[in-house]
Amino acid sequence: MKKVYFIIISLLFAQAVVAQKKATGPELDVDRIYNLYKDTSDIVIKTGGKEIKAKIKISYNALDKPYSVIAYGEADADMDEVLQKLKTELGVAKLQAGYKQSPGTFPVAFNPSGSYEHNILISYFQKGTQSAKYGIQKIMYNDQDVNGISVQRHVSDFFYFEVCDESRRNETKAGDKFVF
Repeated sequence: MKKVYFIIISLLFAQAVVAQKKATGPELDVDRIYNLYKDTSDIVIKTGGKEIKAKIKISYNALDKPYSVIAYGEADADMDEVLQKLKTELGVAKLQAGYKQSPGTFPVAFNPSGSYEHNILISYFQKGTQSAKYGIQKIMYNDQDVNGISVQRHVSDFFYFEVCDESRRNETKAGDKFVF
């Protein structure tokens, strides 16, 4: 009789554990990326045998949950090909993860330091409420040649890689609602 009770209790416990695992669901990309970079504001991206320095910006909602993680920075012009390849690889990974790519590119205004706003054309990927935005902007300077004619020179690339969960962006605490 004790064996029967033990088996029944074991089965009920195992069923509760399985049900709990199903209830939590898969981890969101924003949580996965947040867990990688939550303790740092600067990283080094190693790709194509090169190293690219990037900054990390994490945005939180009113419940202190991350809804957006952005890696951004500026790389020398000779890193253009490496950055373009990285952007393509990130996009392919999102497509393989079930994201859908929106056709075309979309502008994003990003002002990390408060002094200069970057307007970047991004590729946009979406899966449910999750999104990924990847963009690279060439930084050009105007030089004058010997005849005084303005000649553009590619000096660097500004890059912007973001993962976001739109459903978290506007979450609020119950006491934060506006009453008038």
